[in-house]
Amino acid sequence: MSESFPDIRFRGQLRPSQKDVVEIVRDQLSAGERKFHVVAPPGSGKTVTGLFLWAEVLRRPALVLSPNSAIQSQWAARTDLFGVNGADIPSDLISTDPKDPSLITSLTYQSVTLPSRNEVMLNDFAERMWIDSLINKDEAKDPTEALVWINDLKERNPDYHNKRLSYYRKQKRDEIIQAGELSGLLHESSMETLGLLKERGIGMIILDECHHLLSHWGRVLAVTQQFLDDPIIVGLTATPPDDMHKDTVDSKRYREYFGPVDYEVPVPAVVKDGFLAPYQDLAYLIRPTAEELRYVARTSDQFTELVHDLCNPPMNEEGKPIREPLDQYVQRILSTLKLPTGKADNWLDFQKRASSFAWSSRYLLKELGKTVPPGVPEFPGIGNDEEDPAKKILDMESIVPVISWYLRHALRGSADKEHHPLAEKAISRLRILGVQITETGFQNCASPVSRILMYSKAKAKAVISILKREKEVLEDTIRAVVICDYERTSAVTSEISHLLDDEAGGAVAAFRELLNDEETDALDPILLTGSTVLIDDDLKDVIESECLKWLKENKKKVILEWAEDAGFHVLKGKGKDWAPRVYVQMFTELFQKGITRCLVGTRGLLGEGWDANKINVLIDLTSVTTSMSVNQLRGRSFRLDSDVPHKIANNWDVVCIAPEFTKGMDDYKRFKDKHKRIYGVTDDGAIEKGVGHVHASFMGLRIDDVEESMVNLNRDMLDRVDLRSQFYELWKIGKPYHPEPIKAVEIKASSKGSDKGGFPPGRMGDPEWTETTLTEVIAKAIIRSLFEAELIDASSWYELFQKLHVSERNGGYIRVFLEKADEKASTILSESLAQVFGPIEDARYLIERGVDFEYQESRFQETWVEQRLPNFLSDFIILKTMKTKRRFEVVRVHAVPKALATKKETALIFEKYWNKLVSPGEVLYRQNSQTQALMDKATEDGLIVNDAVHEKEVFM
Repeated sequence: MSESFPDIRFRGQLRPSQKDVVEIVRDQLSAGERKFHVVAPPGSGKTVTGLFLWAEVLRRPALVLSPNSAIQSQWAARTDLFGVNGADIPSDLISTDPKDPSLITSLTYQSVTLPSRNEVMLNDFAERMWIDSLINKDEAKDPTEALVWINDLKERNPDYHNKRLSYYRKQKRDEIIQAGELSGLLHESSMETLGLLKERGIGMIILDECHHLLSHWGRVLAVTQQFLDDPIIVGLTATPPDDMHKDTVDSKRYREYFGPVDYEVPVPAVVKDGFLAPYQDLAYLIRPTAEELRYVARTSDQFTELVHDLCNPPMNEEGKPIREPLDQYVQRILSTLKLPTGKADNWLDFQKRASSFAWSSRYLLKELGKTVPPGVPEFPGIGNDEEDPAKKILDMESIVPVISWYLRHALRGSADKEHHPLAEKAISRLRILGVQITETGFQNCASPVSRILMYSKAKAKAVISILKREKEVLEDTIRAVVICDYERTSAVTSEISHLLDDEAGGAVAAFRELLNDEETDALDPILLTGSTVLIDDDLKDVIESECLKWLKENKKKVILEWAEDAGFHVLKGKGKDWAPRVYVQMFTELFQKGITRCLVGTRGLLGEGWDANKINVLIDLTSVTTSMSVNQLRGRSFRLDSDVPHKIANNWDVVCIAPEFTKGMDDYKRFKDKHKRIYGVTDDGAIEKGVGHVHASFMGLRIDDVEESMVNLNRDMLDRVDLRSQFYELWKIGKPYHPEPIKAVEIKASSKGSDKGGFPPGRMGDPEWTETTLTEVIAKAIIRSLFEAELIDASSWYELFQKLHVSERNGGYIRVFLEKADEKASTILSESLAQVFGPIEDARYLIERGVDFEYQESRFQETWVEQRLPNFLSDFIILKTMKTKRRFEVVRVHAVPKALATKKETALIFEKYWNKLVSPGEVLYRQNSQTQALMDKATEDGLIVNDAVHEKEVFM
């Protein structure tokens, strides 16, 4: 096939990541591979990569499939970057017509997967499936009775009948397609298109945005590959589907169809190479409105009351509890180590077999002010132990595991039938709070509180504060986009309808709020919906003129119709060309020109495939947390702008919190989930995945600290609006970087304990320890030990010292990693540091750390000088003879890193370098009785302290 293929060449230069993809495909082709799966962020050049593979690597007729017509057109348009013998590719070699395929044919997925409308046969199959279902569920005793029931339903409620028949029809269609049959199940048009493609000899299929192929499209295309005689498959996506690794038929088929990801282009690499615009992620914290807060408070009280009721059952006539109280049940289980499947051998065995109960039960007892049974370790968390347990706000997420266990095993599984309804009542109370108790555990479900926080009316007001600050800095160059889940909020339950009206949390509410403020109204905001456009009232004449001009230039036949509303105009269009695809493109161009400087819309309209490279402010008011959706949204602001060489976009999240109440941190948790797979630049120049890149404090911020920190965090975020140039420099665009993520650890010393300050022991003249210098010297002791034990590869320990990076971050965190080191070395150092500063419960060996404290002393104190001379004279003599001295004091017990604790020989190596660089101290075997006595004393003296430790991946 390649012999007759024209000599098509790319006219530009491939980017480094594109070259990597091409090299991998060439190598795997040589090894006989025929499926390629590439992940690359929006704007990283996936289209050019796919076209290059077609033109210069595979050299065969290709079919490109895309999820919508806008992306379909982009593929055809990008062929202008290629040429044949110095000239443009002849237009007859490029097609977007499904009835006229050519050398490269760009179509939508819909064009080859449209279901058949002639479904008589499928209806018969579906009806049989429905009959079987009714019999299996004991709704009918035989097929005749089931058919009577179905026909009766058809007559009495045809809409519901058709809905159920459609459900079974879809199931049957998928079942047949998965068996490899297409004929009769696809529309005649799709079958005709597939036949023409087969005649054209398609040898390659490029599947763009292939994360869409988990359902019907994917099922059809899996069979289509066989129909088209097994062409080579290239799957391209910015975001692999979150369900890709689930154990479902569709997920398995997706994995089999594409295979593992062959190459992933990380966003930081493309930014550092200069092909995507850098950005900074920011967050603005808010409180719910007063009315919303009252509802959240009532819900919080309901959970506290539930725990109280479970711990304090009513008494029977004999004055005994009608059931075992929750706290007593927990103490009994912990003391007996009795599990539903049998008794555990010891605490470690119990902890291994019931880890969530072991953790949650001790947390509950601690919060209730109860003691754990002998032989069971105290709860390891850090908290304010002096606080009155009766006044504590119980952390629902931490307590639900033990409540779930109690309801399932002690009540629902009780031999006493009177306990069963008690279990169901408590389960119903939990469901309202967003927890569903199942047969084997629990799972989260929708809760009114979560929805109130997600769509709080306060969020629209926060947009004003953000845009005012951005406008102050960017002035007329501001191009802001506000993205919401919906035009209006849907499915508001009656329970919270008085709090969330049908606009709350939606794009319309945000748009109205912008118009109500003079400064944001000056941005001339426009709201794009699925059928209409809402326009600022003083912008109507300008917009009408610009729209008519654009429609004429683009040969679109549309009649504009205007209506007035409070403070804005409603624009509707008539004509065959009035469709979201057309007017979104039109208003995007007006946005690019600055006629409007703020667009408001939904993620359905302004999400995947939408492109506006002038965006420099993105405010995300959506509820999405899946990496696929989050990356698609964030990708809108990454595009380079040739008019602004140093463009850097600010991506904002607005987070509603009420930390003093149960479920009051749901929106904050959603914010953290959203950032799990997002990379961003940090204040010390690292590129980090996770919420820590927004602000270091977010990584270890305890619920108790959030509200207290809110004002300072918001001030920091708004200050960073004016630091675009500084954050642009932190990205180090165009400078060399390590191509793979590096393992790092961040440490923040606990506020508890007596290990603050002090001087390096026995080294007069050395400055007092700081958190940074202490962390660095402990890291060096670990490196020396790992090197001598031959557990880390390097030519010398000095080489590793040169690579050691220790930096301070906002929020009091110290970041440590090895620059330009291999993955093994980075991992073992970060894990070892995390273990030294982390909990000691599972440690095999321990080691003490001490410091020198300075004090002043005179040889005349407590002598005759002080006792017999007049005070003024003795004070003078003592002051003049005062000298600075030091005393050594143990301040902390640390764990020996696991890598060095597997045997005593390596533990002693660690002891040697700990003594040389950090402090005198002897390694102690954890299981020794003397060590246990020392541990008890250390706990009493406050020497057992857990620092906040987070292991991360960073780019440098």
